[in-house]
Amino acid sequence: MIEAVLFDLGGVLETVSAASQVESWTHGEIPASEFWHRWLSAESVRLFETGCVEAKTFASHVVDELGIHVDPDVFLEGFLEWPAGPFEGAADLVSRVREAGFRVASFSNSNVLHWPIMQRHQKAEEVFEANFPSHLLGLCKPDARAFSEVANRWGVAPGRILFLDDNEVNCEGARAAGMRAERVQGVAGAQEALRRHGILAN
Repeated sequence: MIEAVLFDLGGVLETVSAASQVESWTHGEIPASEFWHRWLSAESVRLFETGCVEAKTFASHVVDELGIHVDPDVFLEGFLEWPAGPFEGAADLVSRVREAGFRVASFSNSNVLHWPIMQRHQKAEEVFEANFPSHLLGLCKPDARAFSEVANRWGVAPGRILFLDDNEVNCEGARAAGMRAERVQGVAGAQEALRRHGILAN
């Protein structure tokens, strides 16, 4: 029986505005889908999103690792704009899940630059019972250990957690840790998944 819902933020509750920048920065040499695949597996990104390096070090390494043709300082300026605000209805959806009697938390691969922005956009401290940004957790998706640590800190058995994320590889990591997981896009996708699992009636 599901008793808790764990939400990813970017792509599920938070809009991410990066596509045009990525195309410009890579001179169109890397298709967007390939860029994001590389991003998810990049060592420089993993180190930054687990809180192991500071922003300037991250920027200098990531532009080389991912073939981004801009100065690291220019990259950081654009990178700060990626969290573009909540999807319409995001806070209402989470509130409805809580009102239905389920515990709710967020688990996002984040960093020292993006997390304060997303906290404000999502009113995270008010809306969620708990928040697990990766750079404070010290582990990031899709590592199954990260999901196990979230469940442990939250005090919920993994098998009683439904995880919602917009990347299948992250869902696979959650399943490996014993959670149920659904790949969803935006609030509408999340709402449909919550209905399928009997968490929301409509």
